[in-house]
Amino acid sequence: MMVSRPMKIRLDRGRKDSLLEQARDQIISGLHAGLLRHGEKLPSLRRVAAQSALNVKTVMRIYRGLQREGLVVLRKGSGAFVTVRDPDDFEPTQAASLARLLRRHMDEASGMNVSPGAYVTLVHRLVTRSSLRGRSVAILECNAEQVRLYAREIAMRLGVEAHAILLADTADRTTAALVRSASILTVTDFHHREGLQIARRFRKPLVRLRLRRDFLPALMGAARRGRLVMVVYDPSFVPAFKRALGLLGLQRDHVERICVVAGSDRAAVQREVAQADSVYVSPLCDRDLRGLDLPADRLLSFAHHLADESLEELEAWLLLSGGDGARAPLPR
Repeated sequence: MMVSRPMKIRLDRGRKDSLLEQARDQIISGLHAGLLRHGEKLPSLRRVAAQSALNVKTVMRIYRGLQREGLVVLRKGSGAFVTVRDPDDFEPTQAASLARLLRRHMDEASGMNVSPGAYVTLVHRLVTRSSLRGRSVAILECNAEQVRLYAREIAMRLGVEAHAILLADTADRTTAALVRSASILTVTDFHHREGLQIARRFRKPLVRLRLRRDFLPALMGAARRGRLVMVVYDPSFVPAFKRALGLLGLQRDHVERICVVAGSDRAAVQREVAQADSVYVSPLCDRDLRGLDLPADRLLSFAHHLADESLEELEAWLLLSGGDGARAPLPR
């Protein structure tokens, strides 16, 4: 296999054309011959100076002249590079590559029964994100802690309206109206069967919400190391939560190290946190705990709680599906 070598730039004071013109012509010729590519690094100042018997400052002036002409870009500490072409420039080879990419994607879309015209519509929706406007998500769960937490995160990360709905309230007329108006329903694996029944009843698509992979292991690890205090909005989920941790392999004595306290009980929070080795605070409790001095060195912090895959699936459906709240197929 042949290994390409960096193109040499040789400058000669004895020639009629200027050193700047010589450098410019060599770079243009190198691009034409395929010896140089846009974005490729040029020989260093010292190398050009040594090969051309010139002063390094002279070569620097030449490179700066090429930069003013838009042919070279100088990056401090990295060197000189051939300028990446203007995005408006016509580049046949790139156009051909782009055409092949689009044809391949359209062929794959065709295999999903999506026509070329519909494919264009979907790409437009994906790029502009216009189809997120007016869309809403109904989050179904059995307890206020999880349903409010997930609704808050979906609204923040996707920028859509999110309705926190308790499964026990879906028979209520007002709640049923919210479910009916939603573009899509979400539920956790624990309540997937119930979620399917509700989705079929209201003729809505359903997405499963899963936690990010490091969330529960982090809590379990903290419980194995010592006393873990969890400050939450609604502690009613605790029995089911501890049972799930046991099923995941956390020993019973470690499960018992987990103390859960409501964020609204500031006195209890202060008392329990003072005895904790690790502390988790639900984002739903930020307002309740304002002004409390929590131990930063013992806090378990998470940027978010839901798995990226769940959010990607939810976002993709909202972007690419039809605009009404029913089970809208992708456009054909």
